Amino acid sequence: MPKELEFYLGDPNEEAKVPEFSEQEPENPIDLLSPGSDHHAFVLGYLNKRIKSSEESMNKFYARWQIAERKMQAYLSLPNYEQMLKDMNNKSQQPAPAIILFPYQYAVISTIVAYMLKALCGKKPVFTLGANSKEAADNQRYMETMLQYQADHTRILLKACQLALDSQLYGLGVIRCNWAVKYGTRRVIRPLSETEAMMAAASGSTEQYVKDKQIKKIFAGVELTNIDPFMFFPDPNVPMVDVSSKGEYVFWREFIGKHILIQAQREGSLKYVETVEPGQANQGDSKWANLSHRSALTGGQAHAGESERGKGQTVSNSYMVDQGSVEIIPRELGLGDSDQPEKWLFTILNRKQIVQAEPLDMDCGRHPVEVTEPYTLGYGFGQPALGDYIGPIQDIVSWFVDSHIYNVRASLNNQWLYDPSKINEADLKYPQPGKHIRLKPLAYGTDVRQVITNFPVGNATQNHMSDMAQFLRIGDMVSAVNDPMRGVAPQGGRRTATETRQVGESAFGRLAAITSIVSQQAWVRIAEQMVLLTQQMQEEEIWLQVIGQQAFQTVGPSLLMGDFTYPVHDGTLPVDRVANLDIWKEILQGLGQSPVLSQTHSLPRIFEHVCQLGGADNITSFRLVPDAMMDQIAKAGNAIPLAEAAAGVPQ
Repeated sequence: MPKELEFYLGDPNEEAKVPEFSEQEPENPIDLLSPGSDHHAFVLGYLNKRIKSSEESMNKFYARWQIAERKMQAYLSLPNYEQMLKDMNNKSQQPAPAIILFPYQYAVISTIVAYMLKALCGKKPVFTLGANSKEAADNQRYMETMLQYQADHTRILLKACQLALDSQLYGLGVIRCNWAVKYGTRRVIRPLSETEAMMAAASGSTEQYVKDKQIKKIFAGVELTNIDPFMFFPDPNVPMVDVSSKGEYVFWREFIGKHILIQAQREGSLKYVETVEPGQANQGDSKWANLSHRSALTGGQAHAGESERGKGQTVSNSYMVDQGSVEIIPRELGLGDSDQPEKWLFTILNRKQIVQAEPLDMDCGRHPVEVTEPYTLGYGFGQPALGDYIGPIQDIVSWFVDSHIYNVRASLNNQWLYDPSKINEADLKYPQPGKHIRLKPLAYGTDVRQVITNFPVGNATQNHMSDMAQFLRIGDMVSAVNDPMRGVAPQGGRRTATETRQVGESAFGRLAAITSIVSQQAWVRIAEQMVLLTQQMQEEEIWLQVIGQQAFQTVGPSLLMGDFTYPVHDGTLPVDRVANLDIWKEILQGLGQSPVLSQTHSLPRIFEHVCQLGGADNITSFRLVPDAMMDQIAKAGNAIPLAEAAAGVPQ
């Protein structure tokens, strides 16, 4: 145990010795936690004790998660078949059959993930808001546009995919919300300076502008990050789904290269990085290495570089970084004068040195993570996953397949019962077809059937494939995933359109319920954190194309204020574009045939809307009426922009 931990955890039956805290409060609290100080050892022990408690609780789930990962990959620990085949060929033996693991779990989970992605991210804006006041109603569209901008930057589809996959595979999906400001090098065209102009004139150049590079702010907004369940350490005293609102602490772990941490220290967010040796993240603690088996099929690593860290090697030059949000009373830890609970952000390198300690002042009042457990049974810490229900189905189906293949191979291999003293045994073991089995002189003139006979092999597995289909049907009943949802045509005769629709709607209803739970537990809470962080941190105006409008507009803090509501997604899929187009085509045809409706509705505007639904976005360029005349008609109140008509703005 490191000495700094002995200071705090030397005897669990004794209270920790509290050092004398400095009465001077520095500008940055991390300055109080200098390496080797008693104050640092006390706070480090306080944090590591909580991480260790969560590690011990989370460790109970890892074996179950590893099994789920292997089944998801249809992974088997196969022997060295190349050497086995070589040995068998040398001995004139038949190669042993490979075992098959039926990838049923992969087929089911990938279908559910695809459904959830379509439901949650298949529309714009991805996050839909409501309003409680007139101010919020006026600014709702601007905030949705800002959230969409942040979602596009953070690649929301990838984050949602990983969240959905984790929630199905492990029964636990976690996303962190963080305000990020990024700078990058960009090329700009600027006028020549006086000196550059004089040099250009002297050289006979007529250039008045030059291409230059500048460091510019390229993004400021909420960034979403998936947290690996194996690297997630919440407070075990509350259900994981409530840890962001009720938990005392929540930590997450990463392995980060020294070059990234040094850059963060240069920017002022970290301190004391150079006091910790890299590459020793798991020395003396190897049980935390190689936890996940998600890369077993490829022979890779669940986390890049973990094999080196598990050996305690320094070649990777990386650190184990434990970062977390902790509810503390600053006065008790000597980090301030406040005696009220506050959320603070801490970062620890290799369990040895605190390199970040600062108040986590977020308006949402929550820890910066959101958790979903869609198959929750309620109340407990740690919930089942889909694989826990359908895993046994995959096992029995795999056994049906393997046993049937083994039986077929046995019947094809012609097992013989023979007298080795009366036949040439080498002829019988000849592996190729067309055997010529020679008798020995002792067997001349005898009945050959008394010398060699075929050993009868019964087919006890002839019904295995039909039995397998029945078990697959049971698995489909449990998972609510059927053949039409997987894109497979249903078997067993013709079905009416009503029957097909009812089967699909029933399955979609169950998946919609699961998706709605994910939305309630995590998706709308992510939206809430993004909204409140944006209102709190956004300082500059951004040039954006507001959703529902064709024109661009500057969106700044004044247009983002308001008390918004966060509707829970009902889990249903967005309206299919082809089906929507067909409906509007029928509406257009009906309008053209009805003189009454033609007098009350604009046929040309509906025609342009139908064209846009079909993908012809440039249909307005073919108008016979010039745009200038259309502007005059619009000012007279006889027309509105097409985008407003599509959004349902009343005339």
